Amino acid sequence: SFFRVLGSAARGTPEAGRAMFADAGAFDAWAERWLALAPDASMMDRVNPAYIPRNHLVEESLDAAIAGDLDPFNHLVAVLADPYTERPGLERYAGPAPEDFGSYRTYCGT
Repeated sequence: SFFRVLGSAARGTPEAGRAMFADAGAFDAWAERWLALAPDASMMDRVNPAYIPRNHLVEESLDAAIAGDLDPFNHLVAVLADPYTERPGLERYAGPAPEDFGSYRTYCGT
């Protein structure tokens, strides 16, 4: 997520944050001012999860469960049980949806 990426920028590795913006120079100018405020990267990591239940992951888990396979659902739940601790091999749970997933609309159940 963007806020998790800001934690990396606070540690001196702004590349992922810069890549999120069309105007890298504008990001760099903003980041320079922001870094002068000495943001606490560890504190940011404690409140900004590395793993988020994104729609494509939830849909994948639900589709598998409907087909009788609960493994993807159980794995997603296990990942989300500790969303603030980055763990090797879980990169797909930290990133955005693939391009081919398209736009997604959710609805409130009320």
